[in-house]
Amino acid sequence: MKIPSQPSPRIAPHHLAAALTLLATLTLGLWQLFLAARDIAYKEIPSSQHDVLTGKTAKHLESQLEKYLPAREGLISTANILRYIVLHGAGEQVQLGKENWLFLSDELRVYDQAQENMDARIKLIENAASALQRANVHLIVALVPDKSRIYENQLDSATRPAELLPRYKDTLAALQQAGVDAVDLATPLVAAAQKQEIYYRTDTHWNQVGARVAADAVATIVRRNTNDLAMINYVTQSVGAVEERPGDLIRLMGLEHAPDMLRPTPDREMIATTTRTEADSGESLFGDSQVAVVLCGTSYSLRGNFHGYLQQALSSEVLNTAKDGGGFLNSITAYLQDEAYRTTPPRVLIWEVPERFLQTPLDTEVHWLESVGLNRPH
Repeated sequence: MKIPSQPSPRIAPHHLAAALTLLATLTLGLWQLFLAARDIAYKEIPSSQHDVLTGKTAKHLESQLEKYLPAREGLISTANILRYIVLHGAGEQVQLGKENWLFLSDELRVYDQAQENMDARIKLIENAASALQRANVHLIVALVPDKSRIYENQLDSATRPAELLPRYKDTLAALQQAGVDAVDLATPLVAAAQKQEIYYRTDTHWNQVGARVAADAVATIVRRNTNDLAMINYVTQSVGAVEERPGDLIRLMGLEHAPDMLRPTPDREMIATTTRTEADSGESLFGDSQVAVVLCGTSYSLRGNFHGYLQQALSSEVLNTAKDGGGFLNSITAYLQDEAYRTTPPRVLIWEVPERFLQTPLDTEVHWLESVGLNRPH
């Protein structure tokens, strides 16, 4: 009896590309190691027993390898490509989702003493709001929900731990109960997400659509509390062509320089720019030159044109002091310690706070009020 022949298995193009890349990497890696071994100055390597035990030898060898491995960065990038293509991995800092969605692992992390840490930060914000109010500065907290909260249905193998479910609402309720103006951004963002994408797929942050939704919500609360701001017209326009925008999560995967076919597809967008269209329509009711509104925060305030949309929605100038990698306190600390705050404090201080920082281990929070002078009598 003739046994029917089995069709040859087909190899997916990206798997073939990964296999060829692996072969090339191994070849290049061996060649680089040969060159490095040839060029290393062995006589200069600390080799005593003490040097070996204290790690001085290993550290010197590492520095020599970095010096004599000219293709080191390329090898690392290739290894990251292989991890993504072959193993469907993204590294410790990134979680792969469905349909090209990427998420920051920190958003899904459950910390020891999470509730105690969150309670301490809520109390810190409450005390800061009270101290600022005594200085006639109104604090408004813009609480930014996790991307994985808004797009939980796009998570793949990872899931949002049940312990994180009440984090946003509990913080919002606690701040509002303490008399702090805290803006609920999750509700309008969830509603907007039903109609269009509001976060970048390959980035931690909201995109221009989400940034505008958030800015409108914050502006509503600012205007409700401050009705004497000078009115300034702003307009936002999208200029130039649609361009690729590889997000920060692609960078954290080590794939920012990888070909598009070997990494998650980057987001694409036109750049939105907000500009002032005319001079003030009149002075504020108090007629002074005091800075009216200041924005402190993190990279969310620097992405998606959030600052521009906030000025447009508020019809008022906003000083943006946000910092990339600003964490929970870096931006507001730098501003409150700056001479500009001491000489001309604003009427409104917007503090943009990402949800994921609420439960992280405490650091400088313990003595923060003292460090920025908010515990001093006014």
